[in-house]
Amino acid sequence: MQLISKSEAAGLVKSGDRLLVGGFGSYGCPEELLEALADRHATSAEPSGLAVVCGITPGDKTESLEPLKGYNVGLNRLRADGLIDTFIAGNLTDARAIAYMVGDDKIACWLPPLGIMLNMLRSAAAGRPGVLTRVGLKTFADPRLDGCAFNARAKSSAPMVELVTLGGKEYLFYKAFERADVAFIRATYADEDGNLAMSHEGVTGPELDMALATHNRGGIVVAQVEEIVRRGQLPAKQVRVHSTLVDYVVRAENRDNHRQCYAAPGYRPELCGEVKVAGETVKTMPLSLRKVLARRGAMELRPGVIINLGSGIPSGIGSVAEEEGLTFSTTVEAGPMGGIVQEGLWFPGVANAEAIYSQLDTLDMYDGGFIDLAFLGFAEIDERGNTNVSYFAGRAIGAGGYINISQNAKKVYFLGNFSAGKAEIALTDSGLDIKSDGGTSKFVKRVQHVTFSGEYALEIGQEVMYITERAVFKLTPEGLELIEIADGVDLERDVLGKMEFRPLVSANLKTMDARLFRSAKMGL
Repeated sequence: MQLISKSEAAGLVKSGDRLLVGGFGSYGCPEELLEALADRHATSAEPSGLAVVCGITPGDKTESLEPLKGYNVGLNRLRADGLIDTFIAGNLTDARAIAYMVGDDKIACWLPPLGIMLNMLRSAAAGRPGVLTRVGLKTFADPRLDGCAFNARAKSSAPMVELVTLGGKEYLFYKAFERADVAFIRATYADEDGNLAMSHEGVTGPELDMALATHNRGGIVVAQVEEIVRRGQLPAKQVRVHSTLVDYVVRAENRDNHRQCYAAPGYRPELCGEVKVAGETVKTMPLSLRKVLARRGAMELRPGVIINLGSGIPSGIGSVAEEEGLTFSTTVEAGPMGGIVQEGLWFPGVANAEAIYSQLDTLDMYDGGFIDLAFLGFAEIDERGNTNVSYFAGRAIGAGGYINISQNAKKVYFLGNFSAGKAEIALTDSGLDIKSDGGTSKFVKRVQHVTFSGEYALEIGQEVMYITERAVFKLTPEGLELIEIADGVDLERDVLGKMEFRPLVSANLKTMDARLFRSAKMGL
């Protein structure tokens, strides 16, 4: 291992290289290395034409690209024209600047499911040709739809995924990376030999998988660290990446470029398992439409189940369950199990976790059917029960772990507001009073992008439910069936008339539980 400066690290990247970048959303970004690479390109136009590979793209979801109006962080730093030619990752939510470039067709982009993305790295490391799996069938990952390609430039290139049949069953084969030239990863500590420990990192990302893939393919591994410690000081069980896989180490000069999470500059030891904080509790949610949704989801919980909570509205189920005294085990795709799932930019960190696995281990567990109940969001739902969260309004997002989770959980519940846009909806003592509604229907004839396939769910016998504040549907072989409606909601005016298709209406249509809309505990 050789200790070098950030500018020397940036100089290792050549035009046309495939660059692997660690991190997961708000956590674990090798910020100083990306900053130095962007600075080098700004002054010399070198390197250019990079193929950048990430798991979940590092960034802070900032819309503004002006430094005075928001952080210029994460992969957004590499937004200069010509710097990136090709981009492959599991999700683009956190790096909006790159997402806009993809939408404008400036760079070719593929966004495979996160679990597949990480296994593609591990296959490259192990010398395997790729990943054979059923994950992604009949979604945008399937070559009969988009084959993971998110824009015209990608669709005109060689495909990354093939449909194959083995033993009479369909599978998808995702090709492993043939080369990995440079990896930029991050750790908390490096010792004098180059062994890396992730002691203060909030999640256990793909650092090992990237280092293995790069080293075994003859590339260069560079690690950004907070501190360098004496040889032999790191306990063996804390070493995540061995020194034989690390070529260069850069000690962060600016500590703001090595923060634990973009949410705040401080360090929270309860997010990495160092301590368990006594005062950390789930905050009780005030009564709102979001709480109504979270409560209806929580009604599906049973003792001892293993659940996954998506970000946004579904994450509120943890708060409701705590308030109601319900017990279950949580898991998030970033690796932590148990504990208190954080919200906002702190997501997917978990305070007081019971275990923290790597992302690859966790997603492999999901693919094997580990999750009993999954609660996820949606942007669109169509008459076939398909959902879309990956591409809409001309903007590429990707699925992250959504497909791994939704296709393999035993039961799936999609939670969201019935319509998009500004609405005025009041809570009554037993239901809703819809004074004015959102302007955009979320229930469309055909989704713009298939992130979850209703057809595939029916094939494997999966139980699927779609929960909104005013109506609840379930998936049947004949399509969506309306099974519950809130008191005070007019069936034709507020539900059926706001949908682009006509769902089935249950002969036993029920009124949603009045307790959902009251401030008192439900007593679940």
